[in-house]
Formats: sequence, C-alpha cells, structure tokens
Amino acid sequence: MFDVSISVQRYLRLMLGLFLPWLAIAGAQAQESSSDFKLTGFLSVVGGKVVQSNFDTDYAGPTTIYKYDCPCYIADWGNAGLYTKSASFKAESRVGVQLTYKPSTSTSFIGQVVSRGTDSKPNVQWAYGGYKLNSNWEVQLGRKRIPLYYYSDFQDIGLSYPWVTPPPELYGWEVTNYNGGSVRYNGNIGDANIAASVFMGSEKVKDSLYQLLYYSGKNEVSWKNIKGGDLEVNFDTLTLRGIYMNADVRSIMYAHDIDDSAKLKAFGLAANLDLGDWFILSEVTQLSRHFIASDYTITAPAMTIGAGRRMGSWTVFGNYAQYVESSTNHAIYIPQKFKRNSLTVRYDLDSSSAIKAQLDRNKDTSNNFGGNTTVLRLSYDRVF
Repeated sequence: MFDVSISVQRYLRLMLGLFLPWLAIAGAQAQESSSDFKLTGFLSVVGGKVVQSNFDTDYAGPTTIYKYDCPCYIADWGNAGLYTKSASFKAESRVGVQLTYKPSTSTSFIGQVVSRGTDSKPNVQWAYGGYKLNSNWEVQLGRKRIPLYYYSDFQDIGLSYPWVTPPPELYGWEVTNYNGGSVRYNGNIGDANIAASVFMGSEKVKDSLYQLLYYSGKNEVSWKNIKGGDLEVNFDTLTLRGIYMNADVRSIMYAHDIDDSAKLKAFGLAANLDLGDWFILSEVTQLSRHFIASDYTITAPAMTIGAGRRMGSWTVFGNYAQYVESSTNHAIYIPQKFKRNSLTVRYDLDSSSAIKAQLDRNKDTSNNFGGNTTVLRLSYDRVF
C-alpha cells in the first residue's frame, strides 16, 4: 500500500538535509556552553491514502482541490495537506529543531525551525525572548504561535497526543503565528495549578497554503491587531482551558481580484480528564468573521471529543469531530460542514518514539468540498 522504501527515505533526506548546517552551528555552540544552550527536536513521518471515497449524488463542490483530484481528505488545512487515492508522505510529515539559550535564570531565548512535506523550506515557528519578573510572571517578545487551541504550542510534536495529528476540524487556519508580545503567569491557587497569558501582535503570510485550497495564484493574508487571553487550570486529573481573541483580517487573492477585510472573533474551551489508564479529551471552538464591505458574517463552530485507554505500551483512542459553518449570505458564501469518526492505535517504542495507525471516516455533510472519504494513516513520531 505504501512505498516506504522510496517515499519515506526521499522526504527524510529532503527535510533533514535542510537542517544539517543549522544543527552543526547550534551543536557547536551548545558544546561550548552546555549549561546555557539546549538543542532539541522532533520528527513525524506520516503516510496515508484514501481507501474508500464517493461523491454524493447532489455534490456541488470542486472535483479538484489544490492540484489534487477529489474525493480527497484535507488533514492539514493550514499547510494544504491532502490525501487522495494515491499514497503520500507529503501531507503531514515534518521535522523541527529548537534551540534554547538561557544566559541567566531570568532570561531565555528560544528559536524553532520546522520543515514540512508540503513546504520543504525551513520556516521559523518560534523566535522570542523571555524575561522572568519573578517566579510567577514572565514577559515574552518575538514570534510565537497563536495560542488559539489546547495543543497550539506543541501541535507539531506528534508524540504529545494520541491522534496522528490533532483534529483538522479545529486545528488549521491561514495564520497560525504572531509577532508581538505576551505577559504570562504560572502559579498555584490552593490545589489548582494556574497558567494564563494576555497577548497581542500581528502576522502577514504571503502565498498562504490555506488560501490555495480555494484560490489559485498568489495571495497575501494579514491578521493585524491580534489581541487575546487564555487561562488554563489543572486540578490533578482534570484540566480546563479557555481562550478568547480578536483580530483585523485582510485577504488578497491577486489573480481573482479579491480584497476582503473582516473582523475576526474567536473563543475556545477545552476539558481533559486523565484517570491513568482511561482518559477523555474534548475541545470546542468558534471563529466568526464579519466582512465589512459585503456586510455578512461566517460563523464556524467546531468540536472534538474522544476517549482512550492505555494498556502498557499500547493506547487505543476513539474520537468524534465536526465542523459546521453558517453564513448570513449564501449568495456570497455557501457554508461547509464536516463530521468525522476516527480510531487510533498507538504503540510506544520507548519514551522518545511511537508508531500510530489511524482510520478516519470523514463525511462532507454539505456536499460541497472534497466528498466523503475513508482514510488510513500511519505515523512514526520521535523527539530528540
């Protein structure tokens, strides 16, 4: 089914080769001052294919999405990672390295570079400095990921969650990072561990892969005046998290003479329960965009809930997710709707690596973007 000997080796050579010069420099620096420098990394090799698919009789969407024939499954919206009937390792494979430099107990600098199968050139995901005001408060300035979702900070690290990748119904928009600042708090109130932040900044993306799912040709997306806050509370076995943010959004598709501006608002809630052998993961989000010139609104609520059981090195996890848009003007925009069931089996090879197999049954309930698919994915995840 998967041509492992050719495809995996080709993408590993491509992605890892891009990092060798950077690793050599960082490694030499780390050896000179091992107490100040720390070099870490992660790797996910993900292969998948559509094993069953169909268009419903009233399907009214495109038969080709971003150069790929459909029916097809979009596993990574933000990076245009699609699966079709041909096996591929491009859609979700990735490798990243992170360098942490701490010249003092109160000061730190962190940089992270990631390369993907869909975009093999290295991209800077993190580049920020932090200064601890005291044991609880820290100020951070630079480039970070927008903390819109529970797994936002570590969604590229496949070893950190039970799925092959986090549910695409929630995780995946045209902008994922911001350049700006945040104030963060970590502490305790009684038996509860508290983590909170307020953040603000902006981001501009040229030739957004997300937009290429809808429009061909060059594009430019900007999120300005990003402002938000998040709060996470942990009570031993229960973790709760809330997030709210807003931004001014502008999207330009040059070849289609489109220049839209919108006010974006977003919130999210996550509740995770870990009882040892058994665990439950859940998250709901809603993004809404009010387009100023056309005076209409798209609202996009999404949710995921799943339960799993750990049995030694094995983990079995079942999940349900859905994404249901609404539009106040169907003449301008017809909403999309998806729902998906999945089953994941994970085996931990050791504390630093795991393999996973996941079967997804995705239903295009609006019958207008991609069709119905059943997808099989396999992954190897490692941190180093």
